[in-house]
Amino acid sequence: MNVRRTFRALGGLFVIACAAGNAAAAGWADSLFQERTHDFGAVPRGAKVKHDFMLVNRLAEPITILSLRPSCGCTSGKASAGTVNPGQAAVIEAQMDTRNFLGLKATTLFVTLVTASGKEAEVRLGVSSNILADIVLNPGSADFGTVLKGQAPSQVITIDRIGGASWRFERMVSASRVLTAKLVETKRDAGGSVSYALTVGIRPDAPAGPVRDEIRLISNDRETPSIPVLVTGYVRGDLTAAPSVLTMGEVSSAAGKQGRFVVRSTRPFSITKVEGAGDGFSVAAAEADRKNTHVITVAYRPGEGNMRGDLKRVFRVHTDLPDEPPLDLTATLHVNP
Repeated sequence: MNVRRTFRALGGLFVIACAAGNAAAAGWADSLFQERTHDFGAVPRGAKVKHDFMLVNRLAEPITILSLRPSCGCTSGKASAGTVNPGQAAVIEAQMDTRNFLGLKATTLFVTLVTASGKEAEVRLGVSSNILADIVLNPGSADFGTVLKGQAPSQVITIDRIGGASWRFERMVSASRVLTAKLVETKRDAGGSVSYALTVGIRPDAPAGPVRDEIRLISNDRETPSIPVLVTGYVRGDLTAAPSVLTMGEVSSAAGKQGRFVVRSTRPFSITKVEGAGDGFSVAAAEADRKNTHVITVAYRPGEGNMRGDLKRVFRVHTDLPDEPPLDLTATLHVNP
């Protein structure tokens, strides 16, 4: 059994052990997840890989995701929503950065949940990978940051293989409609070193909104048949909001707090709907007039049964601009006991 196979076997043992540990501590929170472990398998050094864990609220009350805490600095987590209402779902994304490790690496993402009635629990989501020494990605992903709609930026990622004289990529696979990709072999020497250059771009007709896709490079290596390349960014359209995050401060009385978002566009528009009210939060009705600037007033008043502590609420704003996706606005506050 070679080194790669040994690490793969150990990775499988980690997943089984992690699952057994979770089963021993199973409860209402564990049952909300369809899976609680994931093995990325063999990945090149430097690669950033991600996996989405699905949380489905099967309870009769809202659930708040209080925190995501990784056991290692190589792992990070992100939730698609702060509060999950009954019957709804949220995605907990676990991302692993392999730049500083080799061999088997296993980490845990601790997810703290609390219900509207105050029941709290911690779920452990385990991820593992076998980080290869003979294949290196630089950089480990393509992160475009914020891109103005209509632009066509590109980045180059190099893939180097040591000791693989016959190794080659055969094709690329991606379900994305907003990315462009070109793969070129740049080096192949007698010592077995092989290099490729992957040029990744965002199409100029990409719609406004987040870009979070993956390109898989398919090789002729049975041990590592595919290499994932994570591509992230945000295409900014005409529709913007200020502030990006509304900080409403502390709430210590029944009077509550309120704040305002200013939503702008270079074209006149009207706001057709704002989602996110409830659990003490309310949104003032937006004016129906079509204009370039609208003000959205958000208010919070604590009531019996509402959550206490640090709260985060996402409001989704729909407009009549046909080529603009809904705009997500985030408000935060602290409710004293």
